[in-house]
Amino acid sequence: MNEKEPQKKDGRVLGELWFPVGEVSLESIRERATFTALPPHYALHVWFARRPLVASRAAILLSIIKNDVDKQIIKKILGIPTNIDIVKISQNFFKAKASGQKANNPFSWGRSFKHIPSQEEKAFIEENLAFEKSKNLLILDPMAGGGSIPLETIRLGLDVIAGDLNPVAFLCLKGTVEYPAKFGNRLIPAVKDFCDKVHREAKKELEQYFPKPDNNDIFSYVWARTVKCQNCGLVVPLSPNWWIVHGDDKGVGAHLIIKDEENLCYFEIVKNPKEKGLDPDKGTVSNADGQCPRCRSVIDGDYIKAEVQAGHMGHQMYCVCTKTPKIGKKGREWVFRSPTMEEISATKQAYEKVLIDFNNLINQNLIPTNEIKPGLKTRELLNFGMKNWSDLFNPRQLFAHAMYLQKFKEAKQELFSGITKDSEEWDFACGVAVYGAIVFDGCLDYNSILSLWDPTRIKIAHTMGLQGFPFKWSYAEFDHSSMLWPWIQKKTIGVLSDIVALLPQDPGKSTVFQANAQSINLSNCSVDAIVIDPPYSDNVMYAEVSDFFYVWLRILMKDIYPEEFRDELTNKTDEAVANPARFSGIETGSSKKLADQDYAAKMEASFKEMHRVLRDDGVLCVMFTHRKSEAWVGLAESLMNAGFTFSASWPVHTEPGGKFGKAGKGALKVTVLLYSRKRQQNRPGRWEEIVDEIREKASDKVKEYAKMGILGPDLLVSVYGPALGVFADYYPVKDVSGKARTSGDALTVVAQVVNEFITGDIKGADMETLAYLNLIRNFPGLDVEYDLARISTVFGGNTSVDTMDIKGGSGLIQKAGGKVKILTAHKRVEAGLINPDRPGTLRGLIDIVHSALVLYERQGIESVKQMLQQTGRDASDSGVMSVLHAIGRLGEDGAGASDLVHEARIANALLGALGQEPEGVLKKGEMITHWFE
Repeated sequence: MNEKEPQKKDGRVLGELWFPVGEVSLESIRERATFTALPPHYALHVWFARRPLVASRAAILLSIIKNDVDKQIIKKILGIPTNIDIVKISQNFFKAKASGQKANNPFSWGRSFKHIPSQEEKAFIEENLAFEKSKNLLILDPMAGGGSIPLETIRLGLDVIAGDLNPVAFLCLKGTVEYPAKFGNRLIPAVKDFCDKVHREAKKELEQYFPKPDNNDIFSYVWARTVKCQNCGLVVPLSPNWWIVHGDDKGVGAHLIIKDEENLCYFEIVKNPKEKGLDPDKGTVSNADGQCPRCRSVIDGDYIKAEVQAGHMGHQMYCVCTKTPKIGKKGREWVFRSPTMEEISATKQAYEKVLIDFNNLINQNLIPTNEIKPGLKTRELLNFGMKNWSDLFNPRQLFAHAMYLQKFKEAKQELFSGITKDSEEWDFACGVAVYGAIVFDGCLDYNSILSLWDPTRIKIAHTMGLQGFPFKWSYAEFDHSSMLWPWIQKKTIGVLSDIVALLPQDPGKSTVFQANAQSINLSNCSVDAIVIDPPYSDNVMYAEVSDFFYVWLRILMKDIYPEEFRDELTNKTDEAVANPARFSGIETGSSKKLADQDYAAKMEASFKEMHRVLRDDGVLCVMFTHRKSEAWVGLAESLMNAGFTFSASWPVHTEPGGKFGKAGKGALKVTVLLYSRKRQQNRPGRWEEIVDEIREKASDKVKEYAKMGILGPDLLVSVYGPALGVFADYYPVKDVSGKARTSGDALTVVAQVVNEFITGDIKGADMETLAYLNLIRNFPGLDVEYDLARISTVFGGNTSVDTMDIKGGSGLIQKAGGKVKILTAHKRVEAGLINPDRPGTLRGLIDIVHSALVLYERQGIESVKQMLQQTGRDASDSGVMSVLHAIGRLGEDGAGASDLVHEARIANALLGALGQEPEGVLKKGEMITHWFE
């Protein structure tokens, strides 16, 4: 399709006909390439899913723009260069890297998300809307989470209503979208003054509990949890290893020392431990069982859990991480040492202080008293004896957080003093308090008994790195009297400044709300477009995990946002996730099945509400991470039951994988943009009457999208949307027997059409051979998720990935759990799955070709000719030649598994020996210019 060729104006938005898949994929990957290069809002506050900004902007823009616009201007608005082909440049670069060639980084242009739309570009948007508007254009995202979609909406100069059920997400949205746009850089000095005041006053209360014997800044105290050995009585510090610095040839380790006359362990910090005969890799706990370092008896995991539940597990500090000025040089260097008696005594004083003042701290509402409720993620905490949310901190950590909370409340009272409620000054003060609360939350995240010391990066790893609460045998504590708060404060203010810098001079207006997406406080047909990134099934238990922050935020912010923080804990009843913990103990049906049904019902109710508030000619764009076809079926059913149909689906790669960088790994990191509209008529159909229409639509779209350069698994995903639209137009669909047909049946038809198109260049091959070739073409890494393999092997008849398995099948793949290993010719011969020396046992064409490859390498061309003759074929057989050509092409970029690339070279050599023109296979040593022609 010619991008400059005007499209027929028919009311459809641009995203229903075209999407710059390659460009947005590349820029999404670049946006998320490294943590330090992420857009600033990622670092504002922990949230568990954020879409790339460039993909979000594209989703929004193409949901409202008419389809006959100049696509080069659209690319400019997205921040994509229009004077070069960035997709081709990137593909050439990755091909060269995969082949082992040296190549300079070709990415000379700025990352797209940094582009700020100009006044002219915003005027272009206004002039080219796909529908009439009588007011300011309004975009809705009722599942806004970390804020990528609403942030990009206001950056485009459009108004947005953004909400989330979770109050923690609500606060993130306030800080990401609303306040930066409303107050800009005016916030920065005010936030700094407020946070400086909190820190200054808290520091006075805390300094005595964080002594500094050598006057150096302390970056971490490293602790181990302890239990008493039931055999000899030694108090055993538990840690899987004793590394303090690990990753180079030498490193730093903690050497555990036992004195026979005592039941306590001591530690010596040792440089280059392995040179001194020590092995820090050997800790005192492995796979939940401990080992006493004195009597060597096993400390059973069940005993450890029992000690934890009884409150008998202790804490022992074993290393202090500091920095000291370099002698005769600029800068500082790390110093790792054992804790001093003064430091150990200070921790005991903090413990005694909390013990004495605990009730007083609770009465002053400085420590959350909320119980941890059983859940899918929180059961990890309960299993290890943590009954209240305050149990996630050692006594000194807890006291330090309480002191900062106290000083926060005092500073907040002064901040709001004399200000009229609901005035602009009040709103500004709310913004200042929100960023102060974000700083407080950052301190929680980096200072709990679940925050690790990372010896490979020499830093503290934050609590929420795994979106759950796995127990930590050892942990790291920040110096919260002087180091932690200023660091988080500086980071937060820097992020705020960077967000403001991304905004245009006149950003769109935002309204942020906290509410259930199943009940949106908006009038019928009141929004022009809806763009969402909904929660997916059981991927993240948002409410359970965010309670870690919520219980503290409720104390900090309930007086400012009383409705949003009214509940004791976050709302798990209305949350749209598949949480089996909510159905544990229910006898009827499995908890997993009930959780899936509950999720589907809530998503359907949410989509019905979106259907109500969306204008009749508006578009709903759903972004979600595509991994399994079941996700498509569930999503499609919910949308169809809510009254929607589908017009387009576009796959956007968000991490290196698929066709960029790590081709063929089989675990697609793809965000799918599904464009949907209100179904205008309800005409229930019969499956036998509409299946040809589905097939015809899929066939038309696969040809159209292939011309746009969309290939492989991406092509399948792209055709899903339009083909499902046909199914949705006739929904509900039944066959002649009265059986209800699902969207999964339609997807199977689509898969067959796409797979047949992809393998259309292979002549005279049976379906099993086609299915195998489709697998190795799509996943040349030879490892693939089962569901993706299943989709890629739909060719009609009885062919399926299951019939290709080594167990009871043709032995072309090997299933293991949720994964599939694709077997090469040599692997099949080695496993005895085919025998080239017995041609009469070879069943399909792929068996013959695989045998030919092995025979040619081992015995030469004559043995191949003899085998072909014995199987009723010859050297000119079109099927054999076609399959050999297909395998030969797989070695072109050298990006597949080494076994497959090796067989590609053999295939090309065999083609030459048979008098055929071989496929070109990249050889190391070719010039980089070969890839840039």
